[in-house]
Amino acid sequence: MKKPVNDKFMKISWGATAFALLVIAGLAATSCNNEDTNNPTMAQVDLEIKATTALSTLNSARIQATGLSFDTVLLGVTELEFESLEENEMEAENDSLDGPEMDGEDDDEEVEFEGSYIVDLISGTSTPDFGIADLLPGVFEEIELKMGPVLEDGNSIYVSFTYTPDSATAPVRVIYSDTEEIEIEIESENGFNIDAASLHPILVTLNLDLLFADIDLSQADVDADGVIRINQDSNTDLVEMITHQIEEGMEAGEDDDDDDEIDD
Repeated sequence: MKKPVNDKFMKISWGATAFALLVIAGLAATSCNNEDTNNPTMAQVDLEIKATTALSTLNSARIQATGLSFDTVLLGVTELEFESLEENEMEAENDSLDGPEMDGEDDDEEVEFEGSYIVDLISGTSTPDFGIADLLPGVFEEIELKMGPVLEDGNSIYVSFTYTPDSATAPVRVIYSDTEEIEIEIESENGFNIDAASLHPILVTLNLDLLFADIDLSQADVDADGVIRINQDSNTDLVEMITHQIEEGMEAGEDDDDDDEIDD
């Protein structure tokens, strides 16, 4: 004769079974969500902006030689765009058309980083961090970097360094700053080949040796506190020269081996 089934035991068994089913359902939902966020049709870009030098000195681990001694290099980045070959061709076609201007740019394809980023080029860090962004795959021939007045005192760029003039024993401090919005176009001869389902570490570098290469600091006005200031109010003739040098001194490319140098 069969023994009667204990009601309490049945409740516990059904409760355990229901709990197990809920756990399995939760794991399945989590798996589906992970598949949704890892889109195999998209590429990923990890961005860094750093200073480089072969003649000057950076006050960090990347000291190579003697010259100008940089202690602060800050950029206020407000936007960074990747421009593809197709987009540039479309813009050229639009420029040749009569009538109202047509916009050949697709923001979903171009703008990857937009906001207010304070970038320290000596440490290679950004506040907030650029993070990793999704990008539609393709060949991009140009990166456009926009700087705006998001730094302290409304500056778009702030550079501080010291140098020792000829026949002098004490170094002189130089501070260059600009409050204007600055747009820099960084072109690549071979293009940036961004393919799907891959992480691409993109490194943007500013060569500090070029920044003040043609600037005769001995002819600059010195303030009462002994500091040479180059900005919209002091030594204004030098500001435009340095802004031009910024564009000449910027390069971009992939740094797959993470050695702070753009890969060949």
